Amino acid sequence: MVHVVLVSGWQTVNIGDVAHTPGALRAFERYAPEVKLTLWALSIDESVRRMLARYFPDVEIIEDRVVPGEQLSPGLERMFAEGDLLVHGSGPSLVGQAEVAEWRRLTGKPHGFFGVTVDPLRPYFSTLDRAASMVNAIDGDLLTEREREVLDTAAFVYCRDSLTERFLAGQELAAPKIAFGPDATVMFDVVDDGDGQAVLAEYGLKPGRFLCVVPRLRFTPYHQIRNYPPAAEDLRRTAYNAGYLKSDLDVLRQTVIGWVRATGEPALVVPEMSYAMEVAEAEFAGTFPADVADLVHILPRFWDLTEAAAVYRRAGAVVSMECHSPLIALAEGVPSIYVRQPTDTIKGQMYNDLGLPFVELGPGAGAAAGQLLQKIADDRPAAAEVARQARESAQEHVREMVETAVAAVGSRIS
Repeated sequence: MVHVVLVSGWQTVNIGDVAHTPGALRAFERYAPEVKLTLWALSIDESVRRMLARYFPDVEIIEDRVVPGEQLSPGLERMFAEGDLLVHGSGPSLVGQAEVAEWRRLTGKPHGFFGVTVDPLRPYFSTLDRAASMVNAIDGDLLTEREREVLDTAAFVYCRDSLTERFLAGQELAAPKIAFGPDATVMFDVVDDGDGQAVLAEYGLKPGRFLCVVPRLRFTPYHQIRNYPPAAEDLRRTAYNAGYLKSDLDVLRQTVIGWVRATGEPALVVPEMSYAMEVAEAEFAGTFPADVADLVHILPRFWDLTEAAAVYRRAGAVVSMECHSPLIALAEGVPSIYVRQPTDTIKGQMYNDLGLPFVELGPGAGAAAGQLLQKIADDRPAAAEVARQARESAQEHVREMVETAVAAVGSRIS
């Protein structure tokens, strides 16, 4: 039996980052059910452990870390000895590159990347069109020594956006396969409807007849989330957020107003990251016109991935400034719109790659988002069919990713 080790689980303050892991597990479960899976989790909490145990009871979870200069734990020793292939899960960068490097050094067994973004442009702020021009203009080596090591020796590198693929294709890597492969979140479709029932009941939401809206700051305030003293860069980013907060969220506000007035159906403001509801309460509460206000609800807490996915499954549409809520909705076959901020990475290119609607934040963004949402509301069956076809296309890409991964077992990359 082939034994695949998935290194994933980057953080739990973002349900999008949580979704990478069960999405990848679901992909192997569906397309290579004969494979044994072990999750090498870098950062999970008790809630995520319960979710994984519930939906993937046969997957062993190892949480031990490699410590330079120290002997491997018994769990890691066994995993390194028994595993045939290490797959780096989807993520915003090569988050687990240290673990990949140790796997390669200690085992010589193959490894690969399962839908990652490698953004050479950060911290430049731009639209995706401008980002494409910048990527095309790169002439030279922009990878660190370790990045080059783990990419050069990979059996496969699946890039979750075509701009990453374009960038890496120009870096003269020896990896035999560098190709587009979507974020594994598009596979996360296993949750029970009951996980979202309490939210629907609390706000009187009817299946298919409400909108979910996800706000975001331009920069995530990690110093607040993780409670550490802000460095100068944190202070700069906080100031930058303040400069764009009201204008950015007004795009969502106008979108909500347009939905409620056009459909007579409610909107629910929900989080993808743990800080978002404090922002939503401060910026949205009491700001909607009288004819709309009673149909706008703000979830006053963070929620877990299964609850979010179950609610998205029942929504009429999802509009999000976060990149992964639309993918969670896509996995459920629900129409969604991504409103991309210029501070976000090139990962947003995956929406172009998958043929999904998105709006670049800037002049006219509110009108553009409103028009896309009105189109969904006007012909819901057609919108659902577009989402279904996009999901099928994305999942076919993932099938190829799984098949390539399993075929790599037994190879040796020097």
